[in-house]
Amino acid sequence: MTMVASRLGEARRFGAQLPEIEERLALLAEASRVLADASLEPPAVMERLCGLVVPLLGSACALRLLSEDGLWLRTVASAASVPEARGRLQALLSQRMRADEGVAAEVLDTGMAQGVEAVLVLPLRARGRPLGTLTVWRDAPEPLPFDSGEQLLLQELADRAALALDVARAYAAERQARQAAEVAAGRLARLQQVTSELSEALTAARVAEVVLEQGLAVADATAGGLWGLEPDATHAVLLRCAGCSPNAAERLKRLPLHGDSPVARALRESRPVWLESEDALAGPERQSPSSACLPLVADGRALGVLVFTFSLAHAFDDDERAFLQLVAHHAAQALARARLLEREQRARAALREAHGTLEAIIQASPAAIMLLDPDGTVRMWNPAAERMLGWTTEEVLGKVLPAVPPEHFEAFRHSLERATRGTVLDGAPMAARRRDGGAVQVAVWTGRVHPASGPPQCLSVMVDITERQRGEAAQRFLAEAGGVLAGSLEEEETLERVAHLAVPAYAESCGVFLEDEAGGVRCVATAGGSVDGEVPPPGLAVVARVIQSGRPESRSGLSEADPSCARAGGTCAYLCVPLRVRGHTLGALTFVTSKRAYDVQDLALAQELARRAALALDNASLYRDARQAIRLREEFLSIASHELKTPISALQLQVQSLLAGVTRSGASFDPERLKRGLERVDRQVKRQTLLVNDLLDVSRLSAGKLELVLEPLELGALVREVAERFEPEYVRAGTPLELALGPEVRGQWDRLRLDQVLTNLMSNALKYGRGNPVHVSLAVEDGRARVRVRDGGIGIAKEHLPRLFHRFERAVSERNYGGFGLGLWIARQIVEAMGGRIEVDSVLGEGSTFRLELPHGA
Repeated sequence: MTMVASRLGEARRFGAQLPEIEERLALLAEASRVLADASLEPPAVMERLCGLVVPLLGSACALRLLSEDGLWLRTVASAASVPEARGRLQALLSQRMRADEGVAAEVLDTGMAQGVEAVLVLPLRARGRPLGTLTVWRDAPEPLPFDSGEQLLLQELADRAALALDVARAYAAERQARQAAEVAAGRLARLQQVTSELSEALTAARVAEVVLEQGLAVADATAGGLWGLEPDATHAVLLRCAGCSPNAAERLKRLPLHGDSPVARALRESRPVWLESEDALAGPERQSPSSACLPLVADGRALGVLVFTFSLAHAFDDDERAFLQLVAHHAAQALARARLLEREQRARAALREAHGTLEAIIQASPAAIMLLDPDGTVRMWNPAAERMLGWTTEEVLGKVLPAVPPEHFEAFRHSLERATRGTVLDGAPMAARRRDGGAVQVAVWTGRVHPASGPPQCLSVMVDITERQRGEAAQRFLAEAGGVLAGSLEEEETLERVAHLAVPAYAESCGVFLEDEAGGVRCVATAGGSVDGEVPPPGLAVVARVIQSGRPESRSGLSEADPSCARAGGTCAYLCVPLRVRGHTLGALTFVTSKRAYDVQDLALAQELARRAALALDNASLYRDARQAIRLREEFLSIASHELKTPISALQLQVQSLLAGVTRSGASFDPERLKRGLERVDRQVKRQTLLVNDLLDVSRLSAGKLELVLEPLELGALVREVAERFEPEYVRAGTPLELALGPEVRGQWDRLRLDQVLTNLMSNALKYGRGNPVHVSLAVEDGRARVRVRDGGIGIAKEHLPRLFHRFERAVSERNYGGFGLGLWIARQIVEAMGGRIEVDSVLGEGSTFRLELPHGA
């Protein structure tokens, strides 16, 4: 080619004329050789063609090829004879050119070259179809048009180039087809492997693992991830990712599906989203120019999304898109199967758990649960049934229920038949039989059961209601007892009612015991088989222990030889419970029976009855005390009015007598008579003062306002002082007063209050002493100061001694001796407030001795 071109150039330069045919043949031969030597790559063919034209046939040329849609011409190769022209040419040819406009359109339509001055446009055709155009320019001071020979030569070159281009394209297509076949075969093999592994994937996590391991390799992707759709479809949760950094995996762990993100769009529209530009999913850690978002849809429902990302710009062809969609389809199917399997496994686990729970409920149920055939044959028997009725599972399975007494079996079988027809039996009571022959009261609930196969059966739930019936009977008994006890407020009648309440329902005999004021125990009422005058079992020793401790005692199965409970006819059991009210034990209640053993429920019933009985006794006692208090109040008011009126009447008479004497005698009134009258007035005033002080002390003591003023005091001196004050009265009454005072006795006492106590004792000794000598002694014994006041007077009856120091109490008639009956009560309150005590010993008709004890040195 170079040699031919140089020869033609020299001939033209020197005017030499060569034959046209020789030049054309030489150029065509060179072109054939050059195009034949060119590679089969289309770019190389086009570049070689431009190199043949420039500079032999023109100063510049450009080769344009049609686009696939046939609408555009795109410059794919060019050549220029000088560098300056090459730059301008590239700038001119860089833009696309319409194929259906201008000269190019005419050339492509007609297949004929067109020339405009120094520009020639030739068609490139092969196998009868246009491939593009070849444009040649001549750039000279005076550009010459192309003659016919040159046009023929250029057209021949264009045809040969078109043929070479067509061959190159065919070769490229064949190679591309071969490569596509290889890729398709690889994808098919990989798809088969993916399908095989997905068929064995049992969990969503394993599905994601298989899809990403195989899919990344086939798609040649950089990274990928598979997200599962949450039930509320607001977020997608990452199941697995590959090729992502830990930070990116954490950031993409839960994707929101609102907005217009590729993932949200793919799921919302249920179609793939192909992104050949930068993908927002990649984040700042990895810039991904391309990505594919593939929705995982099974049975018309979106399950998740599969995303592949590429580090370089990637154009997805149809085959690749179809393959990736096929992978997504298999992944969706596998994911749906895995979820169905997971749900099935959860359902099976829940079913197993439900069966286990049901079995545990049946085994742990406190109620007897039985599955019976309509004829009464036992098919299921739980431990509660064994505990309640005594038969083991092995003894009853496959046999007719033995717990039904023969006389009731026909009615029981009829109930089962009704249950199999759909009638529900709710809590029907029945007397059942235990294995040991004992009876048990039960309530039975029976309903129909439809097994998966076979005839209907009956589910029976049996509850022991023996204790419930017993409890209900106890409640009825207590309710009746409450009514009986509330029927009277008389203590004797209440005691008799208490004794008869439990006989014969709960005991053969019952006794009521009360604690007397001396601390002893006495039987006040009995009911049942006890003989009058005989202490009923279990005896006073047991009752005394119960009253002292406040705790009940019980015993069962005593023999005839037991001295505490000898019963004719065999053994017996007893209960002894305290009668307590307001924290105080009044006595005890006893129950005795020889027919059965008392249990915890019997003890609870006895204690409740005792509580109600104690309350009734306390109410009766309070009623008695209230009546006594009313009587005492009436007596006190009568006595007080008499006692307060007597000194006033005496004072009034004495004053009137003195006034009358003064009136009669004038200035010569007898002073001795006046003195005696004033002394009588003084005695009446003192008596009135004592009575008023007693009333004031009662008020203070009742209100808890008694105040002691302790001071150092020698007790002997105070006794002597009080005795000296009483000496004139003792002398006037003819009663000797003898003092026996030992060494000094000192302590911290209230002088005024002790004076009041000693005054009361000496006044009583003078009042009730009948003129016999009164002995007052003081000594220290066992570290305590003891004062004794002994008289030989009328004495006090034994039955009056316990209440002698009570308020408004007296041992003699107030008409004979007067007074409020408060002195000794006030004395007791004062002495006990100072930590001492006051007591009395007396024999009726022989006199009394009052002992006053005070802490020495207090």
